[in-house]
Amino acid sequence: MSGDGEGWASAVSSWAQARGDIRALVQIGSRARGGAAADAWSDYDYHLVTTRPALYRDGAFCRELGECWACGTQVAFGNALKVTAVFAGALEADFVVLRHRDVLAATFALRWPSTRPLWPAVLRRGVDDLRTVAAPGWRVIKGGSAWERRYSRFTPTARPAMTEREFRELCGAFWTQAVWAAKKTARGEFRAAQRCIHGQLVERCLRMLQEEALLGGRAAFPEGRRAELWLTGDQMEATAFGTAPARAPLVEALGRAADSFARSSAAVAERNGWRHDGHAQVRAWLSRAAGSPGGR
Repeated sequence: MSGDGEGWASAVSSWAQARGDIRALVQIGSRARGGAAADAWSDYDYHLVTTRPALYRDGAFCRELGECWACGTQVAFGNALKVTAVFAGALEADFVVLRHRDVLAATFALRWPSTRPLWPAVLRRGVDDLRTVAAPGWRVIKGGSAWERRYSRFTPTARPAMTEREFRELCGAFWTQAVWAAKKTARGEFRAAQRCIHGQLVERCLRMLQEEALLGGRAAFPEGRRAELWLTGDQMEATAFGTAPARAPLVEALGRAADSFARSSAAVAERNGWRHDGHAQVRAWLSRAAGSPGGR
C-alpha cells in the first residue's frame, strides 16, 4: 500500500472486491463528502456490509490492507462494531462492520418512509444511526448501482432535538460526577479526579454546549469536533482549562467546568421553555469543598 491517498483507495478497493462475504463497502465521512470538509488530518471512514461480521471482530483483517501500526475495536451506533486502524504514515481508517441483512432491512424500509410509525424500535434506531453518518455524503466502493440506490434513501432529515428527559439526565449525570471528582480531589486521589474531569465532565460540558449552539442556529459537531469553529469567544475561554494531579489545578478545573455547564444548561432550558434546576445545593457544596483542604 502506498502512503498516499490514491494508494490507500486502490488497496482497500482491491481487498474488498476479493472478499465474497463483503456485499458492500461504502465510504462515508468528510473524505466522501469532499470539498473543504476534509483535510490532511482527516481519516477514512467506511461501512463494511458483510454476511459474516464475526470475521472482523478482532480487527486482524487490517493487516491485509497494508503495514498496520495499531488497531482497536469498540461498539458504535448502538450495537455495531467499529474497527479503527492506523497504517504506515499514520493513515487512520474506521470500519463500521454491519450485518448484511440488517442494512437490507433498513434500506428496504426506507422505500416507504411514511410507514416509520409502524417500524419496530430497533429498526427506527438502526435507520437513524445509518442516516446520521451516511446522509451527509457517501461513495460506494463495492456494491454497484444496487447499493447506490439503497444509500440514496438516506436523505438528510431535521436533527433530532434533545428531549427534556435527555436534558435532565445530562444535568443529573454532570452534577453527580462533579461531586465525585471533588471528593476524590479532597481525598488526594488526584488521578481518579483527573480522569473523571476529562472523561465525564468535559464530555458533558461539550454536549450541552453543542446543543446550545445548534439551538442558536450554529453548525456544531459531537465529541467536541471542530469546536474551535462553533464555540463563542466566551465559551472558548470558559473551557480553556487543564488539569494536573494536584489539588489546586483540579479544584480550578472543577470550578470552571461547573460554571460553564451551569450557564449552558440554563441557556438550553430557557430556549426550550423547560424548568431549569440550577443545582444550587450542589454548587454551594462544591464551593465549600474548593475552599477547604479537607473537602468538608
